[in-house]
Amino acid sequence: MKIILTGNPNVGKSVVFSYLTGYTAISSNYPGTTVEILTGKAKIGGFDCDIIDLPGSYSLEGDNIAEKVASDIIKKSDYDLIINIIDANNLERNLLFALEIISLRTPLIFLINKCDIAKNRGVKINFTEIEKILNVRIIPIIATVGFGFDVLDNEFKKFTQNKEKYIPDIPVPSDTIEKWKKIGEIISKVQKIEHKHPTFLEKLEVITTTPVTAIPFALIVMVLSFYIIRFIGEGLINNLFAPVFNNYYFPVIEKLRNYISYDTLKMLVFGKNPVPMEGFGVLTTGVYVPFVVVLPYVFSFYIVLGFLEDMGYLPRLAVILDKFSHKIGLHGYGSIPLIMGLGCKVPGIFSLRILESNRDKIIAGSLMFLVAPCIPQTAMIFSILSKYSILYTFIVFIYLFIVGVLASFLLNRFIKGSSSDLFVEIPPYHIPLLKNMICKLNIRIKEFFKDTVIAIMAGIFFINILDILNILEKISNFFSPFFKNIFSLPPEISSVVATGFLRKDIAITLLTPFNLGLKEIMVSSFFLVTYLPCLASMMVLRKELGNKNSFYVMGFNFIISLIFTFIFSILLNSLKLI
Repeated sequence: MKIILTGNPNVGKSVVFSYLTGYTAISSNYPGTTVEILTGKAKIGGFDCDIIDLPGSYSLEGDNIAEKVASDIIKKSDYDLIINIIDANNLERNLLFALEIISLRTPLIFLINKCDIAKNRGVKINFTEIEKILNVRIIPIIATVGFGFDVLDNEFKKFTQNKEKYIPDIPVPSDTIEKWKKIGEIISKVQKIEHKHPTFLEKLEVITTTPVTAIPFALIVMVLSFYIIRFIGEGLINNLFAPVFNNYYFPVIEKLRNYISYDTLKMLVFGKNPVPMEGFGVLTTGVYVPFVVVLPYVFSFYIVLGFLEDMGYLPRLAVILDKFSHKIGLHGYGSIPLIMGLGCKVPGIFSLRILESNRDKIIAGSLMFLVAPCIPQTAMIFSILSKYSILYTFIVFIYLFIVGVLASFLLNRFIKGSSSDLFVEIPPYHIPLLKNMICKLNIRIKEFFKDTVIAIMAGIFFINILDILNILEKISNFFSPFFKNIFSLPPEISSVVATGFLRKDIAITLLTPFNLGLKEIMVSSFFLVTYLPCLASMMVLRKELGNKNSFYVMGFNFIISLIFTFIFSILLNSLKLI
């Protein structure tokens, strides 16, 4: 049996999907798009079913790409049943899409979700009456606690015995205005609203959407998210992943390395140096980077993201930041990758998916690499510069911000099109369901293993070949005069730059042996932050944006980095701050 889950955004489809499928879900993109479709296996009423969770839609004739994808799948009719999920708190609005689905004359069951929240808000719905009017089986549910799914099981058994009975045959107006008139008539018959005092979550909704209180609240949320991601990520690295690698994996690799006598093969597999971050080996660096360096931050990022998603805060954050973001040509949701990129660029790149247009993704991606050093980079800059004065650390970060704003204006001017207006539904707050968060985390981590790990290992293999062929050394020698004459830096810095994109925090650390002056450290730090993404980010960016768009991002950032590093060097000399 093939079942489609559909409904408006924020009606609880993902919770229903998680409850039905557990951890069997697989994420994939609809062909030719970046729209994510979830599929999973479920047993309903004793029958094995394939469940497809479609993007939320307000209409079958919607304009955005997600709604078009959902509409295409629904209109193909290659399924046995549509389960349309309705929010009991927004019955009137949800009925427009429900009437469109009814007009398709296909087997239907409606689940009216969030009945507990509706009851607490004084919303009373006559489910028997609405079932008679729509001629569709209506099942009230509370997806977060599993209420009503036993009724769905029994109803599905009946459906398998007589599918024709579940095809509604009521007349549906073709004109939108007439549809709304019909909806008004239905609502007057089936829904009553009583006055209730606002709950704590409803009061919080007001606080987080009123500008005077919402902006400080957003800053608190961003700072907390940053530190939680850092705390969990670093904790996993220091207490789990690094010890496991060093105590169990690396000794095995050391023994295996001794059995291989062919030097070229040994260098490809293990690198010139068995130390994980120095050898470029596929089984050393290629395993260490994705599993020890990147995975802990990806894991912690998705925990925080899942919580904020399920709670309903992300749309509010986007709305609060939208006004400033649009002034610099960035979509309101584009601020989220910048925030997440402060932890680790890889999850920041993943969060570009919330943006619809390639234009917005390119701008947000470029800014993320320019203004948002990852946690290790930030820590290393603080470590190296703080021994002089915290003032110099702030100068570097303020300059990064200024360059980011200027770069955003340039991108906004030269990339065709304009940032789309932010049209987003603000859902009510919910206490996130742990099972749903775990299910989402499971899907996203599986996707990381499937795509990102292989890409990172392939990139490291390629870099290893360049290293074996001494091409990296030739690149370093070629650029040495450039660094000396343009940036007034020692020519030896080129060797750090040539290998630094493997792991950029290590590159900043490698500045220490050169006995650089304060100005040279500041200029070098700025360039190492901005010139190119690290290898892991580079491979993930290519996977997310494609070869062409990722090339635009890296090319633009490299040019901006060269220009503004040169300007930074001149400014520090002329202003005599140092």
